[in-house]
Amino acid sequence: DTGDPFDGYRDLDHTNETVQKNVKTYLDFLLNELGYAGFRYDMVKGYAAKYTGMYNASANPIYSVGEFWDGNKTLVTNWINSTKVDGKIQSAAFDFPMKYKINSAFGGGNWSALGEQMLSNDNSYKRYSVTFVDNHDTYRDNNKLSTNVCAANAYILTMPGTPCLFLKHWQSNKGTLKRLIAIRKAAGISNESEITSANASTSGFTLKVKGENGT
Repeated sequence: DTGDPFDGYRDLDHTNETVQKNVKTYLDFLLNELGYAGFRYDMVKGYAAKYTGMYNASANPIYSVGEFWDGNKTLVTNWINSTKVDGKIQSAAFDFPMKYKINSAFGGGNWSALGEQMLSNDNSYKRYSVTFVDNHDTYRDNNKLSTNVCAANAYILTMPGTPCLFLKHWQSNKGTLKRLIAIRKAAGISNESEITSANASTSGFTLKVKGENGT
């Protein structure tokens, strides 16, 4: 076993060449026969990051994100770096460090948390940050985001990183989220945009991001 133990899945021996060949064949099938653009790798703590790198280098997807569920930014960036093949990073990761800051700020009023370290405010890793407010797992937690869902989504939609919207949020707030997406596109904000200022107060958080077309 090359990663953390987890009894929810069958183990694959990624060190085995036959397993590697079969995974590569399956990913090629998904991309070139079923028309997938890329992959979301689940529970990537369960095996060494170099295998995600190996599989992506072989399949060459447009998009890849790993679920390295940890609020420790250093551990997440270590995983990203460990996917390198020939010195090139092969996968983005969900910005779980940001998720925990979102819970603290939008759920608990600790606005200064949004100024702390996460992937999307790090110039070296923002292009590898997939940002989110909630997902199918975290939504089940007892957090206090229900009254601040649109504000939290406004935050990720004006930040660098690649924002990922939760379906239930979209279904409940489609009009607002459509406008926020339109604003992001109009300003030309991308996963490599520049944060020009970020200031916390007792009542909220003010963020300014420079896109290709506006701020």
